[in-house]
Parts: sequence; C-alpha cells; structure tokens
Amino acid sequence: MNAPNTPTAPNTPAPAATTPLASSPQGPQAEISEAEAAKMSEWVKQDVAAGKLTPEQATKMFDELGRTPEQREPDRRSDEQKQLDQHFPAAKPEEFLIRYGGPGEDVVMTPELKQFDTTARAWLSGAGLPRELGNSLVNAIAKTAQNTKDMTPDQLESYGMVEYEKLQKVYGEALDDKLRAAGRMVEALEAKQPGLKNLLRSKGLGDNAMVASLLIGQSERYWARRR
Repeated sequence: MNAPNTPTAPNTPAPAATTPLASSPQGPQAEISEAEAAKMSEWVKQDVAAGKLTPEQATKMFDELGRTPEQREPDRRSDEQKQLDQHFPAAKPEEFLIRYGGPGEDVVMTPELKQFDTTARAWLSGAGLPRELGNSLVNAIAKTAQNTKDMTPDQLESYGMVEYEKLQKVYGEALDDKLRAAGRMVEALEAKQPGLKNLLRSKGLGDNAMVASLLIGQSERYWARRR
C-alpha cells in the first residue's frame, strides 16, 4: 500500500494540517507497515481533535491507510487507561505460551484439548493480561496442579488454609475486598467463556497464593480500564 498524497483542500479554507501523512511529498511512496499506519491514524485523530484537519480530509487519509470504521474512532480512554495500556498491554490469545505435558513429552492435541486451549487463551486475553503476566499465571497454575494432583480432600482443605494465610500476610485487612474484586473479574470472564470457575475450584488451583495474587493484581487493572 502506498502512502497517501497530500489531500486536496476543500473549497472552504481549513487550517493547515501538520500531520506527517498530510505533508508527505507527491509521488509513489514506500509501502508502510501496519504499525506505521496505526501511528499515522493517531496523528490524524489528534489533528482532527485540534481542528487542524477537516472531517473530509481525515476520511480521505483513513481511506488511503485502509483503516476500518473501528480504527477511525477517536481515543476515548482516560489518562489512567492509557497508562495501563502502555505499561501493561493486553496480549492477543495466540501470544500466550501454554505447554501441555512434561518436558520432552509429545502431547497429542485432541479436539477436547484444542477446545480447552482456545478457551484458556480467551480467558487470558479477556482479562487483559500482558503476555509475560499471562504466561506466569499459566505456569503457576501448572505447578500447582502438579503439586496438588494426589492430595485428598482433607489435604486440599489444609492447603487452602495455608495459602490463605500467606495472602493475609501480604494484603492484610484489604484481602477480602481484593478477593471479591478478583471474583467479579472471574465471573465476567466466565459469562463469556464458561469453565474458568470450575478450573480454579479444582485441586486447589484458585487457592494457591501465587495464582490468587496474579488474579488480584490483574483484577485491579481490569476494573481500572472499565471505570
């Protein structure tokens, strides 16, 4: 795709555009990447908001950049949401690393396992987890499952109490409120992709202090993005 030429000014005079896209020289340009197109789109939005571009000029630029209607929408995020997205960018489902089986084990991806994999990735992405934190949560769950797989119901109950005490030492009196917020996030994810609650309830996975801490931390960012 070629970079667009300078837009033709409408009959009604408009303030000069300062968008790099608008001031590009005439003639064929090198093909731009999706990242560059996205950046140019943000410049166009900023110039429209500042009154430096007319809607007609912006539409022509968006058309030449191949932007979808959704990609043309102005950025309505709060400053806090922008900061969260900058420092904790939500990963796409396919970006998470989920391994099945032990080291060197060749696990056959059955239809059931493929469905679980798709669902698990949807939970991670739906929660807005960055790739690194999502992978940490996956690893924490896998490690917990390995440690608790042979525990009896009584042992699991004792395990849960020990892990809860660990959380109390970290969060103190705020723990119950934080757990409730994390629970609401899980409920929201469950409504879109059922099965997460049953997974966390099985074999003490949701009781593990590391798993719970990761969910608590993400729930704070999850709800901050929705304020």
